Amino acid sequence: MFKYLKKLRQEKKEYRLYKIRIEALPPEYRHTMLALEKYLWNWAKGDGMMGLLYSILDMFEAAVADGEPIQAVVGDDIAAFADNLLREYPEETWMDKQRQKLRDSYKK
Repeated sequence: MFKYLKKLRQEKKEYRLYKIRIEALPPEYRHTMLALEKYLWNWAKGDGMMGLLYSILDMFEAAVADGEPIQAVVGDDIAAFADNLLREYPEETWMDKQRQKLRDSYKK
């Protein structure tokens, strides 16, 4: 039980730092990051999604440091950008879990 609480505290601390990093982004990046976060959590099921969000944030911070506009990172279609990211992490999505349930029920 103590390990669980310790882990929970650490995750909460990391999440706060994640949110601070988002707030430090320029407005167009911050707005895009928050929109992506909201969209991606609609499909998320596990801790791996947080790793994906950290990766996006790292990508955005690097682009800001390089002086790139947000469009250079996400392209013309933010939904396609998000869906491509989800394809890289299919084991973390709700939809993939539902697809697997369907496949498993069909096999029976």
